[in-house]
Amino acid sequence: MMVKYSLLFNFAVTRTGGGLKRLHEYTKWFHKKGGARFIIHPNCEFLIKKFPNNQYFVVLQTRTQRLFKDCDYLSDIKKEIGVPDLYYSYGIPVYSSFGKVNWFHMSNVLPFNSKGVELSFFDRYIKFKMLGQKIKNNYKNADIISAESYNSLGLIKNQAPEKLSLSINGSDDEISYLHNKSAMEKDDTAVVVGTQKYKALINSYHIFRTLREKNKQLKLILIGNKETIPQELLNKDDVIATGVLKQSRVIEYLRKAKYYISTTLIENSFNAASEGVIFADESYISDIGPHRELLINEIYDQISIPNISGSVLRVKRDDLVGKNLKSWDGIICESIEKVNKLL
Repeated sequence: MMVKYSLLFNFAVTRTGGGLKRLHEYTKWFHKKGGARFIIHPNCEFLIKKFPNNQYFVVLQTRTQRLFKDCDYLSDIKKEIGVPDLYYSYGIPVYSSFGKVNWFHMSNVLPFNSKGVELSFFDRYIKFKMLGQKIKNNYKNADIISAESYNSLGLIKNQAPEKLSLSINGSDDEISYLHNKSAMEKDDTAVVVGTQKYKALINSYHIFRTLREKNKQLKLILIGNKETIPQELLNKDDVIATGVLKQSRVIEYLRKAKYYISTTLIENSFNAASEGVIFADESYISDIGPHRELLINEIYDQISIPNISGSVLRVKRDDLVGKNLKSWDGIICESIEKVNKLL
């Protein structure tokens, strides 16, 4: 499929995690198809050399600019490129009808639902609450509104159903691994990916200690920002904190893990969990909407773990067939078809 339209993707606030993964896959895909335009954060400038067929606009905004002058840079971009056929905004409110077709993608559910999640005053009332209100106030400017799970789409209220679209993350690595199923020697490790407070790491440690009763050599590896890991876990002899790692290193840890653990309280997508349950031998994941969507028509157990309220889903990789996974190529092609119908 060659791209015959003018496309502008706004990833200006994307630096890490699932957003960076989506940005990388989009820039790679469109580079192969002749190129598109991307607004990116300075931390993502490495994409310019990697996928040069695209045109890039590098934007850096301060917190104050995001609060009071968000997206001011778009006026200069429009002067240069005119009105694009598609304007795609990743997590940033669509403040005006910028393109012929305007697409808002929900990148984070916390602006819409942070109940039960421990957040700082700034994050709860300034960052997420204000952002959520801005997004909702500007739904009217979006022709398409997407999220990464049906659970997340359910948080979008009072919008015409035809505007809503499911746009999950691609799982190319997982699909390939499932098809090959090459044996790999495993380490005595249980891996947690992500250390934000909503990941509920104390609960992850409770699961780990239960698993360690059968294997005294087991170590818990926490991948992510060390500053957000509870000090009591950092002091444990059976816990290893790696800090933030490149995606390739994360996958390497998961491939070698006997166990994957995720006790996250809230998620936009099942992307992180899909990597864990496919690569690790056995996984224990929280019973939340996106995780249930990952496991539709798959085999798993719903169990209880001491010291954890609510149930946990136990998954064995050899029982999985990946029924709910999609490739990035399929996802992006579906998106282009949706735009075609509106142009």
